[in-house]
Amino acid sequence: MILENIELKKLVSNCVKVVDSDDGAIRINRFTDKQLEIYKKEGFAPRAGCNAGVCFDFIYNGQDVSFEFFPVIKAEGRYLSFDLYEDDRHIYTFISYMGAAGIKKFEYSFDTAKERRIRIFFSYMCGLEVWNFTLDDGSTFVPTPTEGRKKILMLGDSITHGYDTYFISSYAGMVQTHYDAVSLNQGVGGYVFNAEMLDEELDFEPDAITVAYGTNDWTRYRLDGEKLRSEAKAYIDKLCSMYPNAKIFGILPLWRAETEKRKDTHIPFLEVFEILTECYSAHDNVTIIDGRLAVPNDVHFFTDGLHPNSVGHVLYGKHVICEMEKAGFHK
Repeated sequence: MILENIELKKLVSNCVKVVDSDDGAIRINRFTDKQLEIYKKEGFAPRAGCNAGVCFDFIYNGQDVSFEFFPVIKAEGRYLSFDLYEDDRHIYTFISYMGAAGIKKFEYSFDTAKERRIRIFFSYMCGLEVWNFTLDDGSTFVPTPTEGRKKILMLGDSITHGYDTYFISSYAGMVQTHYDAVSLNQGVGGYVFNAEMLDEELDFEPDAITVAYGTNDWTRYRLDGEKLRSEAKAYIDKLCSMYPNAKIFGILPLWRAETEKRKDTHIPFLEVFEILTECYSAHDNVTIIDGRLAVPNDVHFFTDGLHPNSVGHVLYGKHVICEMEKAGFHK
């Protein structure tokens, strides 16, 4: 049976809204209209249009699942992928070239028909249209209940977005799956602290928030440390004001390889850590996580000296989860 869009939309998790496209497919947004308009004006619309963290999440007693899709929005990645989880186990990954010609199709057949939870995580690096979502005739399916599950809002730049990793193994994906959280990944590659992006009308009340900006702020503001401080402070103050009951985790930047090469054109990278520590420490509900301790300060754990590779992301995710647990945020 092919699901109608009204049924399919109910199976989508970790987003702001699901809309019908002009040609009968569905599209998924992880930002509000106000946020998307700001990103569009600033040239970040393609990255904001990616489906990072989004998944289908449902209980199903059939054997086969398939759907057709097409990447209508593309960021810089070469590949797109879907990760299939059966209950809590990652069992299959579909990988395709982003630029491959023609409509694409995801399909998987389980060995047996029985009731199981299915999660199909979307590619980080594109925004998709999906249609012809097909399940076994006569089978039953329901959205996975959200009652009692943690809600986590993830804010940040390309590393939160999931650049340069395959599968759902980005640090944000690891946090999401560890807590089995209803999560909203609002990471956007290349972005910085900008208080305007915090939309009071966002219909998502998180139990915890991770914030991981700073490395792009360093490259944007160069020698202007006071401007960096001003923008970071405005953002962090507004965030804490909007979410006074959430546990907020301020993640300081990761090590990056080329800081010495820029010592004459930028403030010392260490100063970014000092500024952000000062801004986060002003709020009682913020726990600071030092990114330099998360991933070995070695190029072998990065793709380009800035973005962690898949191994680096796993180490990063483990460190963030450990620090969140130590701070009292438990499953």
